[in-house]
Amino acid sequence: MPSTSPTGHSPRARCGPDHRTEGDRLHEPRAAGDVLALAERLFRWADARDWAGPDPYDGLTGPLGRLAGHRVLRQALLQTVKRSPVDLRPVLGIRPLRTATATGCAAGACARLSAFPLWQDRALRLGRWTAAEQLTGRYAGLWRYEFDVQTRWSYYPASVPNLVATTFCADGCLDSGTLDDDAVRSLARGLLEHLYNGEFFTYTPTSGVLVHNANLMGAALAARLARAGALPAGLADRLADAARGAVEVSLNSQRSDGCWPYGRGPRLGWVDGFHTGYVLLRLEQAGALLGMDVRTPLERGAVHYLRNLFDGPLPLYFAGGRTRRDPNNDATAVRMAAWATERGFATADFAWAVLAAVVDRYPGLGTDTRTEASRGNGALWQSPRWSAAPLLDALTALHAVVAGGSRPSAGPGIPEGPGGAARAFPPRPRNIRLQ
Repeated sequence: MPSTSPTGHSPRARCGPDHRTEGDRLHEPRAAGDVLALAERLFRWADARDWAGPDPYDGLTGPLGRLAGHRVLRQALLQTVKRSPVDLRPVLGIRPLRTATATGCAAGACARLSAFPLWQDRALRLGRWTAAEQLTGRYAGLWRYEFDVQTRWSYYPASVPNLVATTFCADGCLDSGTLDDDAVRSLARGLLEHLYNGEFFTYTPTSGVLVHNANLMGAALAARLARAGALPAGLADRLADAARGAVEVSLNSQRSDGCWPYGRGPRLGWVDGFHTGYVLLRLEQAGALLGMDVRTPLERGAVHYLRNLFDGPLPLYFAGGRTRRDPNNDATAVRMAAWATERGFATADFAWAVLAAVVDRYPGLGTDTRTEASRGNGALWQSPRWSAAPLLDALTALHAVVAGGSRPSAGPGIPEGPGGAARAFPPRPRNIRLQ
C-alpha cells in the first residue's frame, strides 16, 4: 500500500472534486473550512447546554454515592453508572455538571482560533468561567473535579485538587489570558507544594503513585509557568528543576518497544490510546520549553502509538486490543493524527481518515441519524468533559495544521499495523514546536 495513502480509503481517495452538500462535507471533511464547520457545530451544541452534562465519573454525585462508604461499593456504583447502556442518572438523582476541566479544555481550543473575533470572545468567556473555579484556601491556585472519584488504584473526593484538572484548566486560562499575575503565582506555588513529591508530579496531593501522563502534564505546566515572566526568579528556577527531574523519571520508564505503561506498579501496566497521546504531547511540550533533547524517545513513542493503537483509521482503546469506541479516545486520536501530520510522522490523508472514521457519533454534528439507544451508552457521548471539549480541542488543532499546510512525509514507511495500514514516518521529527 503506498505510504501516501495510510488507510487505503481516505476521504480524499473516495471523493472527487465535485460539489458536496453540507452533510457530505461534515461526514467526509477534507479541507480547513470543513473542520471549522464541525468545530462551530460542536461548540454551539455544548454552549446551548451551558457546557453541562453527564460525566463518566459522576456516579458518586447522587444520593447513593453519599451512602457508598466502602471502596468496593464506590467503584461498583461508579462503574455501573459509567458503563450502563441505559442512562441511570435521572433515576439515581445525578444532575448534569459543568466542569472546569471541560471549559478549560474548550477555552484553549477556542484560543487557537483567536484570529476570528467570535472565537476569541468564546475563549475569553470560557476562560473566565474556568478561572473562577480556581481553588482558594488550603489548595489555593489549583483545580479539582466536581465529583468524588474511585479508581482501581485511588480515591479522591471533590474537595481535593488533581493534576489532570489543574493542567487542562491552567492551560485554558493561560491560552485565553484570563489569569492575572497573582493567580499565576498561586498556581505555581500550589503545583510545587501539593502536586510534586520531590521526584515526580503526583495525581493528587495524597497519592504516591507515578502516573506518566499526569507526571508529564505537571512537568509541562511547571515548565510553562517557569517561563511565564510573572514569577520570582527563585520560584521559576524551582519549577524548571522539578520539571526536568520529572521528565527524566518518565523517560527512564519508557519500555523497549517505545511505549509507556499507564503508571508504575503491578496493576498499572496497561497501554491505552488517549493516555499515550497525553504522554507524547506533554513530553514534547516540556522538552521544548526546558531545552531538553527528547527527539529519540518521542520518535520511538510515536512509532509505537501509530503501529499499535489504530486499526486502519479507527482508534484502538488498548494497544493491540479490539476496537472499543470511546469519545475521549477517539477525540485524542484525531488530535494525535493532526500532531503526527504536522510533525511529519504521518500523511495528511491519515488525519482526514481518522476524523471521518470517528466523527459520526459526536452529538450536534448532524452526521449520524442513528438513535441514542442504538449507540450504546449514549450518555458518554453527551459528556462535555469526555466528549465535546476533547473533540473541539482536536478539531481546532487539526484546523491549525491544515490551514497552514501540512508537512510532507519523508523517509521509510512504518511497517503495517493491526489494520494493515502503512504510515509514512521520517527518521527524525522536524522542528519540535508548540501550538
